Amino acid sequence: MHEVRAKSVALAANKTLGQLVGELTGGFLKPVHPEPGSASAEIEDGFGDDQQAWFRISSAIELPPEQHQQLMHDLADLVKMRNELVHHFIERFDVATIDGCLVADNYLQGCYESIDGHFLTLSAWVEGMNRARKATAEFLQSPEYLNFLVNGVVPDGKGVDWSSSRIVQLLKGAEEGSAVEGWTLLNAAIASIRAKEPEQTPKKYGCRNWRQVLQQSQMFEIRKDKSAGENGTLVWYRSKPMPVRG
Repeated sequence: MHEVRAKSVALAANKTLGQLVGELTGGFLKPVHPEPGSASAEIEDGFGDDQQAWFRISSAIELPPEQHQQLMHDLADLVKMRNELVHHFIERFDVATIDGCLVADNYLQGCYESIDGHFLTLSAWVEGMNRARKATAEFLQSPEYLNFLVNGVVPDGKGVDWSSSRIVQLLKGAEEGSAVEGWTLLNAAIASIRAKEPEQTPKKYGCRNWRQVLQQSQMFEIRKDKSAGENGTLVWYRSKPMPVRG
């Protein structure tokens, strides 16, 4: 990662201010979208394979549309001011006279104040992003994140991502070896899961028992067999068919 950072710094050093502003406004500064999910998602095919898990973390600053538009205008003015200073300053001011130098000095002071304002804004963004990165790194190393990543339990008691939860995966896996005419006896599945991963319990997912897991996940069909004699009511389950995408 240090090599990637060094390469990015080297690439930035060879770019003009206009190019740097273009990169900043093209990927890092974005207007807030009015509705959740309206932002376009990046999709890459062929990245890794189905036996590996890949993820990417990106960061951006979202601004209200009016503020974003004003910032774009201000940054365009900054680039224009830079070009004026570099290419047209001498021809614009008569620096051979005292009065001309005073006028040029006032102009440079105004430029400095504008540049300093942009610098303070940029510094605040960097400080905020560094805090965000630190908080993200701490969260990614926390037991709560590991529980979410492995088991699908959303932190802060906000529920369970059942479709990716470990307990649902194990229940589905138990079907492969224990299904009878498409149905799996829940007791048999429980015994198999306890033998493989005893830490996987309904309590971990906020459920009282295995039946509640089947109901809450909404991933399975349930059948109760009351003709089980001395064994009482037996519970059978099977995975719901995957919806067909048109």
